[in-house]
Amino acid sequence: MPLHDGKLEYTGTIPVSNKNRLQLDTTAKGWFNRYFQYRQLVDSNINISVLAKGALQFRMTTTSMALVKYTFFLCMDIQIDCKDNSYTYKISNIYFTPKNAFFRKVIIHENSPEYMIELYNKKHLGFAYSVNLGRKKIREYLTHTNDTILACIAYLDQLSCNHS
Repeated sequence: MPLHDGKLEYTGTIPVSNKNRLQLDTTAKGWFNRYFQYRQLVDSNINISVLAKGALQFRMTTTSMALVKYTFFLCMDIQIDCKDNSYTYKISNIYFTPKNAFFRKVIIHENSPEYMIELYNKKHLGFAYSVNLGRKKIREYLTHTNDTILACIAYLDQLSCNHS
């Protein structure tokens, strides 16, 4: 998973043949509005195609011994800058949180992918984390996070290349 200065951050510049800035801008805004069910545009004076906060969803159990799957929001900041024949994206400030408000208030849960990566890389998790979370569960949180964001980026790339 791509860490920049200790923070999970997905960035890239994608070349797109024969597409001007306006075409890519329209595609990026359409992608954001269609792909993110939960979204909030950020007011900005800078000339960026999309500058927003968005949330995607994934489902998983919360501990190694749990049987019930919960829906989580994967929240993030999204920045897309379009130019003639390319666009640059940055997905940052990523965290996950349960969708259910009651669950968010009552149950203690980790929400930082950076903390989960740090915990996963420790030689010994300690008793509390081994029982409640475990490496397998940490890996599951991180896999859901990574797969969800990579699918999001791939869909934007697919739309940008096929948009006429």
